[in-house]
Amino acid sequence: MKTFRYSGVVGEIFLCVIAGASLASAQTVPSAAPFSISVAFKGSYTTSARFLYNVDKPDQFLDSKYFSSIFGFGGSVRANFDGDFAVGISTGKIKFAESSIVQYIIGGDQVLVPVNEGFVLYPVELSGYFFLPFSTDHFRVYLGGGVGAYFGERNYSIGAESMHAENSPSGFGIHVLTGVEFAIFPKVMLQSELKFRDPQFDSVNKFQHASTIVNGTVIPLSTSPETTRVNVNGITYTLSIAYTL
Repeated sequence: MKTFRYSGVVGEIFLCVIAGASLASAQTVPSAAPFSISVAFKGSYTTSARFLYNVDKPDQFLDSKYFSSIFGFGGSVRANFDGDFAVGISTGKIKFAESSIVQYIIGGDQVLVPVNEGFVLYPVELSGYFFLPFSTDHFRVYLGGGVGAYFGERNYSIGAESMHAENSPSGFGIHVLTGVEFAIFPKVMLQSELKFRDPQFDSVNKFQHASTIVNGTVIPLSTSPETTRVNVNGITYTLSIAYTL
């Protein structure tokens, strides 16, 4: 079981609650009915992710790389019960790519080669939501958590040659969350949420060809499989528009 990092979490939750309260309107939250179904469409921002390249070595953290500012999108369906409790399932896509120029020395000549690295992650999460007692018909604060399955792949290319996945990477984990929601129109809600999770998976990739050509120069490549651990360990912020059916 992974350990979550909660440094600064209290401050994040406090700011989230204050921001939501200042935006609360006089509309009635649709899910205050005895039972309702709501559908949400969301955008997400994840603060960081990390690649571990030495997963088979004693010190797997020795050679690692951090990425930041990761965006995604998705949707969810939630069943609301009596305005006090809800259960929902969500999915989406998180994708990140970073480009750089790497210097190779081939036959004594310097060759600048474009390199692209990143990942794609598809989370599928089941969550429970508990609305706090001081919530009103106009504005609600909730806490929650649940479990998730995470499917993804590392992406890596040198020049025009891309690595191919040799496995179907997946992982499982838990998450905790907090958020606020308020009605902006009848049956339409704006939701803001913080989610703390730590999904990771091992992606095995390899080049299919032993070389690639960049600007007329042959760049040698290794065709041995490489295992990279993708750890999306940052805080995820989401902003959603939800409609009650």
